[in-house]
Amino acid sequence: MKLLIKSILILLFLSSSNLSIANYYKDWPDGSICVWLEERPKDKLLLFENKKRNLNCFEREDFHPRDFVYEPINLKMY
Repeated sequence: MKLLIKSILILLFLSSSNLSIANYYKDWPDGSICVWLEERPKDKLLLFENKKRNLNCFEREDFHPRDFVYEPINLKMY
């Protein structure tokens, strides 16, 4: 009986967590998806949303991915 209750609770927890992840970008406008893809072109959820909505953000003329180059700042404290 305890095993049944535990398995039901685990199933409910997992099913509710999947729903919250799946609809994260649902309310975002199409332009926002493309702007964020400029910032994070390898983000899996953004790429999935781009494909799901058939946005083709990477083929737009105004799409310019940001090339982020990390440059450490050398600060000297006196």
